[in-house]
Amino acid sequence: MKNQYIGDIGDYGKYGLLRFLSSKGIRIGINWYLTKDDKSNDGKMTKYLENDSEAVYDSELFFALKDIADKGKLKTIEDIESSNIIPDAAFFNEPLNTSDTPDRKRRQVIRDAWHKRAMKKLLNGTELIFADPDNGTLNCKRKPTINNGEKFATVYELADYYRSGKDVVYYCHKARRSEAKWTEKMNELKFVLPDVKIIVLTFHRGTQRSYIFGIHPEHYDKYNKLIADFLKTDWGKTSVRKKNIPFEREL
Repeated sequence: MKNQYIGDIGDYGKYGLLRFLSSKGIRIGINWYLTKDDKSNDGKMTKYLENDSEAVYDSELFFALKDIADKGKLKTIEDIESSNIIPDAAFFNEPLNTSDTPDRKRRQVIRDAWHKRAMKKLLNGTELIFADPDNGTLNCKRKPTINNGEKFATVYELADYYRSGKDVVYYCHKARRSEAKWTEKMNELKFVLPDVKIIVLTFHRGTQRSYIFGIHPEHYDKYNKLIADFLKTDWGKTSVRKKNIPFEREL
């Protein structure tokens, strides 16, 4: 996550999903995996905020994001946290910028300490941990000490939350993967958590963005029903965009 992404069309869908889960009594812990802004055009898909008909999905969220996006370069994730967009959520907003450290062994030390602080902040009283890395998860065979490794979560970090009793959900995108590679990617948590149950929701507005849930078997029925109910809302219908449905389930 970067501050520059706030208010983007992808943000709208992300918070729409998290707000729905929160409204059903799920207390969410959010690790932003916050990284530094860059000079790219990422996060500039905010034109939808000029069309009030888009508020049909979640009017309170829509107008809150509109106000925040109007801050331009001054917007930060603290604006999201203080706005109560996701009621009763816990947040970990410490930046992760290991690429600033030349020594790769030192990068791992920094990241491990950062991860421990995140767990300490997010485990108390939450049920679901949401991880929001820029680029999804790192290939299991690669180390997060690579350059730009902070843009990825690792399945091992996600597994730590899961083994602490929490269900997890994290951002990922298909990119240019083949269908076979994408299926493998969606099931990546099973590499370290053989018993985990996977649910995947994909948001199609703007560019494809997917949210991959790793659910404990005993919680699966609950989340399966929650996702089915979410897809019965306007987020799962063609009420505004006739050519595609905002959210669809893949797994």
